[in-house]
Amino acid sequence: MATQTTKSYYKAEDVANYLIFLASQENQEKEREGITNLKLQKILYFAQAYYLAKLGKPLFAEKLEAWNYGPVVPGVYRKFKRHGSNPIIAEKDKSTLAEKDKEILKKVWDAFGGYSASRLVEIVHAHIPWKESSASADKVISHKAIKDYYSPLLNK
Repeated sequence: MATQTTKSYYKAEDVANYLIFLASQENQEKEREGITNLKLQKILYFAQAYYLAKLGKPLFAEKLEAWNYGPVVPGVYRKFKRHGSNPIIAEKDKSTLAEKDKEILKKVWDAFGGYSASRLVEIVHAHIPWKESSASADKVISHKAIKDYYSPLLNK
């Protein structure tokens, strides 16, 4: 009999799909705002930081890179780049995340979703993981750098 294993992390695209859904639900009575690719990348970064610092494990497997406008998951960026600076809107939740992870991501969204993309860029540019990685040759923001920086901030 085969043993079932559970994945300890998701694909970043799956997490992105849920964040897009959350952003699309914010103002159901009004016109739905959605989320731009630029803002999506920053929220993905903060979600990954939360998981690494608070739960001791990554939320998604893909690497974050330090690009000019902050952290980016390249594959997710490419998937949604056709939207340019226009909002990405989802009518349905296309993710396959566990409910407990959706609850955590909703908290991350509640903390950062109200900021503009440009404000989120300013915030991450002031944080050491992006600063140091943007100056490195490979531009990868390591899990260790994220965990080391955010653990003291989130575990006070």
